[in-house]
Amino acid sequence: MNPINRRHFLCKVYQAIVACGAGHFLSFSDLIQAAESPDTEKPYLIWLHGSSCSGCSTSFLDLDGIPVTDVLTKFSRLVFHPDISLATGNDVTKILDHMPQAHTPYILILEGGIPVAMPHACMMGGKPIAEWVSSLASKAKFCIGAGTCATLGGIPAMHGTETGSTTLQAFLKQRQINTPVINLPACPMRPEHLVYTLLHLIHQGSPPELDQKNRPKKFFKRTIHERCIYYADYQEDRFASKIGEEGCMLKLGCQGPVTRNDCLIRGHNGNTNTCLRAGHPCVGCASPHFPRRIMLHSYGDERAMTNKKDQWSDV
Repeated sequence: MNPINRRHFLCKVYQAIVACGAGHFLSFSDLIQAAESPDTEKPYLIWLHGSSCSGCSTSFLDLDGIPVTDVLTKFSRLVFHPDISLATGNDVTKILDHMPQAHTPYILILEGGIPVAMPHACMMGGKPIAEWVSSLASKAKFCIGAGTCATLGGIPAMHGTETGSTTLQAFLKQRQINTPVINLPACPMRPEHLVYTLLHLIHQGSPPELDQKNRPKKFFKRTIHERCIYYADYQEDRFASKIGEEGCMLKLGCQGPVTRNDCLIRGHNGNTNTCLRAGHPCVGCASPHFPRRIMLHSYGDERAMTNKKDQWSDV
């Protein structure tokens, strides 16, 4: 195998940047300039886990083509990530305690919800995660909610749970913290969404254009239904009566009409698959209604269609 040279490596990094959709505001020359810039000119990144399964981190680290850290370290300095940082124990708490007083710009990323009704359900360094988020978010330049748990509630906030898990945006509002929040829902979060958002914040100095739920319009402007591979079947009233049959799966509980995401453009695992491409109804993982109390339906089950029109305004 021929050794990779610096320019070849940077070309691969830029290919990943373009694949994330950031090529329209970030050139290859910008990448070279960032790679040559001293670390002191780059903002810090802090990543915390709340009530979560670490699935968004796993997705994030699976960015196709090149390790995502090779992209981010050209533009930023990763202070802490629970899964990949070398620092442990007291070293971590000292670093995070120091950051709000350091007067250096940083971006806070939260994966998972914040259990406000049961603070001891999620602790770090002997302190509830809520206190870490409150302290760090108050001095952050921007905050990013990574995944559905952090942005819409998700599984930690589903019916029957007792932790009172809340979203990053709602928590900051409760604490009267006015740091701007960007929401990136999906279960798991799409790595391209986060890389694009971070590069926009770092290089442009501002968030990408957001919708009313603080989601980047670039990824969440349209519903799954609008781009569905079964849209023609829907128009012709051809509905599947069971999973595996041809036809639109709306009557099997498909959540495509009430879910905004770009799954059918940027699928998972190198764009190899999505729920719909695999022949399964959209489960609505980027929707405020996920997870629903009844996730799977039989053909003709009225619960699959209940309140579809009422939900549309909440998409």
